[in-house]
Amino acid sequence: MARPMDLTPKKYEVIKTRTGAEIMGMTRDTGKGLEITLPMVCHLTAMPGSSSSQCVFYPYAPLSADETVLFPYDHIAHRSSVNEQFIPLYDNASASWFKMIENKSIPLKEKNEEFEDRVRDAMSKILRTENEYLEEELELLEEEDISKKTIH
Repeated sequence: MARPMDLTPKKYEVIKTRTGAEIMGMTRDTGKGLEITLPMVCHLTAMPGSSSSQCVFYPYAPLSADETVLFPYDHIAHRSSVNEQFIPLYDNASASWFKMIENKSIPLKEKNEEFEDRVRDAMSKILRTENEYLEEELELLEEEDISKKTIH
């Protein structure tokens, strides 16, 4: 049986939060705030050598198991209707995300050993360089100290 909240109209909106985040989703006004279903963040990138842009949607709260987020009204800077050109892109991205949440099939890789090795090597080089620099400085300070003692 349908609940009254399921029958409440929802619409596509772009929400700008007071912290500056811009979120797109299906919205519904509640007594407590604005409920956003499958909130997504849109990232537009100009394509080099082209007059078009690439549009990628990312989940707003990817670690959450909930498909809705409730924003208190005082956390919202402004709301606006969505440019209709983005609705099919949002629908595809949010439907895919919802399916992954529902099926517990979010593609995750626990550990990236190659990345960790590269970071470890870079840090080793930085630390080695800093240590070599410190050793050179210590030698210079010792030489200065020795020369001051012999002059006086």
